[in-house]
Amino acid sequence: MERFETTGARTFGGADLADHQGERICGAILQDMFGVGTRMLPDGPNTDVKGLFWSDQALSLATFYFPQGAVRLATRGAKEASVVILRAMNGPAIVRQKRRTVAAEQADYVFLSPRDPLEIQLPEGGRLDCACLPPHAPGVATAPIAELMMRTLPHDFLPLQLLTSYAGYLLQRAPRNQREASMMVAHFYALLPLVADVSAESPPAAPGRANSVKARIERGLTDAALSLANLAAEEGVTCRTLQKLFSREGTTFSRYVLERRLERAKAEIMLSPAGAPIHRIAYDVGFNDLSYFNRTFRQRYGLSPSDLRRSAPQSRLFRPGV
Repeated sequence: MERFETTGARTFGGADLADHQGERICGAILQDMFGVGTRMLPDGPNTDVKGLFWSDQALSLATFYFPQGAVRLATRGAKEASVVILRAMNGPAIVRQKRRTVAAEQADYVFLSPRDPLEIQLPEGGRLDCACLPPHAPGVATAPIAELMMRTLPHDFLPLQLLTSYAGYLLQRAPRNQREASMMVAHFYALLPLVADVSAESPPAAPGRANSVKARIERGLTDAALSLANLAAEEGVTCRTLQKLFSREGTTFSRYVLERRLERAKAEIMLSPAGAPIHRIAYDVGFNDLSYFNRTFRQRYGLSPSDLRRSAPQSRLFRPGV
């Protein structure tokens, strides 16, 4: 397996690289972070993937820019008990390991160990930020850090924002020499205990909270301005509490709302007169971007809204919610 170490950030992908060179570098970086055999699914050339990375013996950082659309990464497990911190910047990230599933909202952080096989799903594709902390790095092999595994932390969590600022300096601005790089890495690891200490579990959602939240979503589904913050205020809880509620069900607030809007749009298309404008149905169920509606509808159901309408009279077995 190829391993990269450099005091300066490097880019991969793009027209300036020879055929398959960007694909090779992308694969090597993924395997460096997640273990041998890590790959994108479905199998195939990753020539559209671009990004940048920085790495030395104590820390590896990478930003991947995947094509728009659903992306999945599958790992076989790594020999070393390293720690990976990741966040998806263009949509949610769903991580599955053993029998656990966690879902992070856009830009929220996920801590995980790549020692066991993983599946990482990015329903919207786009940018994925990763930091790999090797087991010999200071503070990594401790009980407080182990408690963070397969947990999500919000994007506005201040200790992680500070951690991200150091990672961003290394990855985007690039230290001038090894001494400066070592200093920035030391600051990065000095923040880890603070992250572990401050990220104590918030109070669990009260019994019946999930039903109340979903009922409010149903009532407000047609409002394009429906937001996690407004919903939390109506329920009298924090955004973090609601995020954890959806995460326990293996989804996110935004993903749940999207699924419900798609299901309602599908039902409306099936039941409405043939002359009813599809774009009006999309707006009526809460979408304010027609191209996004068409794209997500096709991803969810395998055909476009107009194709569904044309097929409806010929098949009564295609029922809403399927």
